[in-house]
Amino acid sequence: MLNLYPLISAFLIISAAELGDKTQLLTIGFAAKYPVWEIILAVFSASAVLMGIAVVFGGLINQFIPLNYIQILAGILFILFGIWNFLGKEEKEEEVKKKAGKSSFWIIFGGFFLAELGDKTQLMALAISAKGAGIQVWIGATLAMVFINSFGIFAGGWLKKHVPALWIKIFGTAVFILFGLWTLGENLLW
Repeated sequence: MLNLYPLISAFLIISAAELGDKTQLLTIGFAAKYPVWEIILAVFSASAVLMGIAVVFGGLINQFIPLNYIQILAGILFILFGIWNFLGKEEKEEEVKKKAGKSSFWIIFGGFFLAELGDKTQLMALAISAKGAGIQVWIGATLAMVFINSFGIFAGGWLKKHVPALWIKIFGTAVFILFGLWTLGENLLW
């Protein structure tokens, strides 16, 4: 019989840790710009890879690349993405949908991946999987990440429908720049 305890434990612990995390703000910013289905797919894919890394490789990545460097790079990239978001020309909804399948998946995947790499949720998945049942932990942690971040995705989708485009652009820019500064602050000042 399949032991569901590790899956349920991972789901509940990771959900609690991710609730209110900075990546929820990131998903709101993405959802204000990109199609919801694409964000869900990118968040699911990035979460599956991240939790897989946590379960399989554990702390090996820290032996080769200090996590601090990865997080500093992520902070810089988020600031640049915020500037690009603000300076980029407005496109019609149809143009965004046509381009979405070509490049935004990788923007969302990469942004989410960098934001979560080495985050507390990935470290928790590592700790939980140290007790065994890696596949159940991986499934539970991945589902928790998608479940909790879906709230941010749908909030951003709602904003896109009910708030003028200029305000969304300003909000999205602010989210990405603040997220980048927050990430840099955590890794350079603390």
